[in-house]
Amino acid sequence: MNLNAVTEHELTQLPRIGADKARRIVGYRAIRKGFRDWADFARIPGMTEDDVEAIRSRAWIGPPIEDVRSGTTRRRPARGPATVRRPRRMIS
Repeated sequence: MNLNAVTEHELTQLPRIGADKARRIVGYRAIRKGFRDWADFARIPGMTEDDVEAIRSRAWIGPPIEDVRSGTTRRRPARGPATVRRPRRMIS
């Protein structure tokens, strides 16, 4: 699960995360506008190295909240059909 997108309830499904830690994670995430990496996540008050290690196998740090929102919310033009974007080609 993406730690930048999950709810408090979803966080409680992770090992070593109860309601109190889930609330702290979501609050810290809101203040920081998302976690950039695991070191950033580990700075949450009350989070131990053991907590982080237990979570790492079941979660990941995805794009920060503002990146997710800007990539998925698009406004349609006032008139005419919605603009369709083609996916970018991957360069190997």
